[in-house]
Amino acid sequence: MRGSSWRHARGQRRRCRLSARGLVTLLAAALLVIAAGGFAYGLADLANREEFAGAASKPARVAPPAAPLPDVASAPPRSVPSRLLERLPVTRDVLELAIPQPVGAETRRVGETGVSGRVVETVDWHGSGISGPLQVEYTLDAALTREVHRALDRGRVALGHVIVLEPGSGRVLAYASTDVENFPATRTYPAASLVKVITAAAALGSAPETARLPCRFNGSPYRLTPKRVDPPHSGTTVSLRQALATSNNQCFGQLAVHAVGAQPLLAAIERFGWLAAPAPAHAAGSVDPGEDRFDTAKLGCGLAGCRITPLHAAQLAASLSDGELVTPRWIDRVLDGAGHELPLPAVAGPRRVMSQAVAAELREMLVDTTTRGTARSAFRHRNGRPKLGEVRVAGKTGSLSGTDPEGKYEWFIGVAPADEPKLAVATVVVHGDLWWHGAAQLAADVLERAFCQRGKCRPQHAERWVRGVAATAAAGSSEDAPLELSLVRSPTSARGPAQRP
Repeated sequence: MRGSSWRHARGQRRRCRLSARGLVTLLAAALLVIAAGGFAYGLADLANREEFAGAASKPARVAPPAAPLPDVASAPPRSVPSRLLERLPVTRDVLELAIPQPVGAETRRVGETGVSGRVVETVDWHGSGISGPLQVEYTLDAALTREVHRALDRGRVALGHVIVLEPGSGRVLAYASTDVENFPATRTYPAASLVKVITAAAALGSAPETARLPCRFNGSPYRLTPKRVDPPHSGTTVSLRQALATSNNQCFGQLAVHAVGAQPLLAAIERFGWLAAPAPAHAAGSVDPGEDRFDTAKLGCGLAGCRITPLHAAQLAASLSDGELVTPRWIDRVLDGAGHELPLPAVAGPRRVMSQAVAAELREMLVDTTTRGTARSAFRHRNGRPKLGEVRVAGKTGSLSGTDPEGKYEWFIGVAPADEPKLAVATVVVHGDLWWHGAAQLAADVLERAFCQRGKCRPQHAERWVRGVAATAAAGSSEDAPLELSLVRSPTSARGPAQRP
């Protein structure tokens, strides 16, 4: 009995001792398991960090970023519709439009005295994903535009166009037409003697020694025949400068044939941009080279073979400034109904068509046109004094009969001041049986209004037109300080569609 109790008690103690060891063993095992798990986790974390650090060298293992959701509010606006680029207020209607003035000032019109600044037109526009109305800010200067239309009225011009450009930038400062139905500015017309400027530039650029030789001719300088393409043995002798100032057809026919040549002359006409469209909605020019030397002579002096738009003529005038061809533009910017600025098409930069030296030499020669040549009377008062005082004008005239519309076409192109041009002008009128002002008189009137104030003509007076609104305001002149303009017109207004040039 006692033995049995002793064995039972010993068994109980043994089980108790085994249980304590087991407990210790279990605790040790648990610690080992925890330690092993922590070690494994550390290795995994280290691997992940190494993989993250090496992601730059392992692009295949990096997921591409998710594309951002489109932000409608910040999306770039659509570009300006091409049809809008063709709009240009060129008729007298521009003078009748309401001009809101600064707060507290009375509403005025472009045609009233004292209103200056850039022209702004509000246009109702729908479609092409653009919200209207659109605000079109033109390069046109309201005050200068008013003066140009006054010059047209004063000259009683029934069919005519006037374009004033900033030579360096191609910005159109004024563009006025009298009758866009019967005499559209976007069509081409006979270029007449304006081509003499290109002929002279080509000759001075390629064969300067031959170009500067005296010219000899017989009879009327304006009558060209096949026999007069070659210099006669005897006759009247003039310099290239005199021939250019008097628009001598015989001399320039000879120059085209003997100093330039048919193909180089065509290349020069193309280089000056006459075979391309000068701007939206305007036609490209055209040239007919003919078949023989006489045709080349007639082309080189302007008797036949070349047609251009008035804007081509303005480009040619501007090229006399620095020898570069600029792209005319008349829109500064366009804002949609939400105030977003719509991107304008890129404008081609200036392209050199003649050297600066040739351009300067031509300008000096062309001063004679307005002082003792074909435009002398147009640029002088009746008492013989120059209309522009100390401001010299380099210009070229042209005249030729044409059809559609029928009449005598008169041209004038020029830059002023001749020494350092600030403005380029081109005018063209079509005369019937009765007329008052010619193209040169019209240009002289426009330039007089641009350069003269209170009877004093100064080159710096043109800065009123070529400087921006901010620059003019900063000048501090109350007389010339511009006011913001807003011309409100829509295609569905009572006046009908906005006129196109």
